[in-house]
Amino acid sequence: MAEARRGLKSGDLVAGGFFLLLGVGAIAGAIRLEIGTPSEPQPGFFPFLGGLGLTILSALLIFQDFRGRSSGGEPFVETRRPVLAILGFVAFVALLDPLGYVLATALLAAVLLLILGVRLGWGSILTVVVLAAGSYLLFDRVLDVPLPEGILGAVFGP
Repeated sequence: MAEARRGLKSGDLVAGGFFLLLGVGAIAGAIRLEIGTPSEPQPGFFPFLGGLGLTILSALLIFQDFRGRSSGGEPFVETRRPVLAILGFVAFVALLDPLGYVLATALLAAVLLLILGVRLGWGSILTVVVLAAGSYLLFDRVLDVPLPEGILGAVFGP
């Protein structure tokens, strides 16, 4: 009897339920933005795909938990790192316009790597900056998706 109830208390069920609701919310928001088609995507196209993927993966996690194949982790055992990650994303949103996409993204990536326990050496710092600058050039210049230039406007300006 205790084994049958274990699944109902596991962290996989809690996380799966949370992300299932988040995915459904993303799908609903994307539909309001208009999805479009794969050949002519509208603003809601990629949020719709992300929400759909999140919903499917969350449902699979919940299904595994009910079948007794989950990792059996306890919910909310370690909250420091997720809270720091959320604060990092909040800071990213606040700093995106003043610092610009490249610096804000590089800073967010560095913070997330530190949260994950990665030691930041010159190689990883250079990689983070090159990937942030490269993604900026790809989206802003090649795909024509305007991104904030921020204080590096002279470097990345037209």
